[in-house]
Amino acid sequence: MSDKRIATSKVAGTWAWAMQRLTAVLLIVLLGIHIWASHFADIDPEETITVAGVEARLDQVLFVVVDYSLLAMVLFHGLNGARTVLFDFDIFAKRKKMIDVALWVLGIATLIWGIVVLFPFIGVGGW
Repeated sequence: MSDKRIATSKVAGTWAWAMQRLTAVLLIVLLGIHIWASHFADIDPEETITVAGVEARLDQVLFVVVDYSLLAMVLFHGLNGARTVLFDFDIFAKRKKMIDVALWVLGIATLIWGIVVLFPFIGVGGW
């Protein structure tokens, strides 16, 4: 049995733990707003979702803020959870800095990609 220990501090995971809880609460709120806005706010239940309808919704600043915030929270929450799971394995726990950098790069790249993909639908009506 090996007595090797990985150096940790009590504070090291506190921010990750706190942010996981905060993003979970924000995800519930933002998802509720998104579902309400997408399916119940001034929408005819018989109407089919169209590109024009999505463009009209994204012409409002509130919906853009909610959608981009939802994307950011989902990315952070998911990647932070993956980070926590990876650190449970010794092989990854020894490479914390590398894992952190890789997940931040992946998260930022995916956020930028999500912003770029949604951007053509925004501001068609002129905001």
